[in-house]
Amino acid sequence: CPVGARPAHAIREAPAGDAEADGRAWLSRRTRRLAWKARLIQGSRRDPARGLLASLAGAPAALALLAGRMLAPAALGRWTGRLRDTADGRLATRLRFTAVEDTPATPQTPRDGYTDAEQADRLHAFLTGIGLTRGFSPLVAMVGHGSNSLNNPHLSAYDCGACSGRHSGPNARLLAAMANRPEVRALLRARGVDIPATTRFLGCEHNTCDDRFTWYDSDALPASHVQAFAALRRTLDQAGALHAQERCRRFFSAPLRLTPAQAHRHVAGRRHDYGQARPELGHVNNAAAFIGRRAATRGAFFDRRLFLISYDCAADADGRALEPMLVANGQVGAGISLEYYFSTVDNQRYGSGSKVTHNVAGLLGVMDGANSDLRTGLPAQMIEIHEPMRLLVVVEHRLEVLSAIYARQPVLRELIGNGWVQLAAKDPDSPALHRFMPDRGWVRWAGSAATPRVRRSADWTRGRRDALAPALIEMAEEAN
Repeated sequence: CPVGARPAHAIREAPAGDAEADGRAWLSRRTRRLAWKARLIQGSRRDPARGLLASLAGAPAALALLAGRMLAPAALGRWTGRLRDTADGRLATRLRFTAVEDTPATPQTPRDGYTDAEQADRLHAFLTGIGLTRGFSPLVAMVGHGSNSLNNPHLSAYDCGACSGRHSGPNARLLAAMANRPEVRALLRARGVDIPATTRFLGCEHNTCDDRFTWYDSDALPASHVQAFAALRRTLDQAGALHAQERCRRFFSAPLRLTPAQAHRHVAGRRHDYGQARPELGHVNNAAAFIGRRAATRGAFFDRRLFLISYDCAADADGRALEPMLVANGQVGAGISLEYYFSTVDNQRYGSGSKVTHNVAGLLGVMDGANSDLRTGLPAQMIEIHEPMRLLVVVEHRLEVLSAIYARQPVLRELIGNGWVQLAAKDPDSPALHRFMPDRGWVRWAGSAATPRVRRSADWTRGRRDALAPALIEMAEEAN
């Protein structure tokens, strides 16, 4: 849930179908494993004899684990994951999110689940906001994101800013489950969004550290969608490897000539390496956000410097769907941009210095060594290659609509009026671009830029570690 919102609905995860007994058995196995681990660790701390015996007995295994983490962290991570799944077993679960009673839900009196109307409200706002109101594919993936890495007290800085620094996969799973309910689709159909009965939604989470994907409730897919799901997984696995290749060129420990498969293995190793100070670079070098149709940016390479927010102005002439989107994304984007900005311009004062000297303090934050105040901001290892600048938000809509939204929203006047965020407008019917100046209003951009053209993005990034200018990708244009 975003920081500015207080949740009023509780969502529960439970064993699928009639598998309550399986759920109790799974929970019992997991509880026993964790209890055994706690007794071994805590007991050896307080009993000198048990501590000595545990150290002697566990030394060979500890040495093997240490060697594995140093020499083959990715392979060890996969092996320990399989071992954990074998010990606990697999358990199919489903979300319980439909309210039994239609009682008011408030942060003071939260309620289990959402009513059918509340589910339809949220889906309608989401689908119309991004322009997905027709032409549904047989399989629609809702993808959240999160990051996993070892020995990293700054882990939440890589997660979803709109989810209070947590993973957004559960949100994607919930939204997909709502969209699959016939009762909700009937309400959406009455509002002009007709989702075909043959369309299935599926939740997923993209791990931004190793570019791999975790799927939710895929075991519930009908047989008619299994083949499409397999094709989608192959496509996303290929995209993840290509994305890893683009990311690896910014890691100085990675060779510049890695193939996509080698790059995929390299980022997996960074995720499981407990000595890695830079498991990923997150939003480093963020510079701008584009709120508009994906057709306007498709085929362009921006070197991972843009936030791309899908929005269809053709379906929102008065900007009613744009306004909450601009407020929410403006605040989140500004927060991320300024976090990197201030941590870069003065890392000792506004950032948190080097990770090397950090100690976790009370599970609240980090401090330098054993004698400092809590440190704020980002560590030096996250911003070393960042180019600090204020976020430029480009919105695809008419000037009068954006001016009216700006006049109504105090938070936008604070961010844009004080220069923390820059605002520009892309006319949906022409190439015209206008920049908003708080003291002068809208000023048309009259510059020009020669954009290089390359066959593939890999041709543009090959052998380069520095930040690159935008380029047009010919293969993407041919596909369109």
